[in-house]
Amino acid sequence: MEDVLKVLKEVIDPHTGMDIVGMNMVREVKEIEQGRLRVVIKPTSPFCPVGSYLLQAVKEKVEGLGYKADVELEGYLFGVEP
Repeated sequence: MEDVLKVLKEVIDPHTGMDIVGMNMVREVKEIEQGRLRVVIKPTSPFCPVGSYLLQAVKEKVEGLGYKADVELEGYLFGVEP
């Protein structure tokens, strides 16, 4: 899953200017079936104003590698289903 973590370092939290991997926001990257990954991201706050942005950005990065992506925002109160 090193390839996944590498591209997720390109997802930048707009409020901090830091990548989500460096901020320890990536909680899980797991292959749940052939070619399908579950990615769990923990936003900095349950009311994080960029939660939907993070969800979409992570999904696009993972799917850009050729995987199907199930992305979850852990503890996010106003999340959107992928």
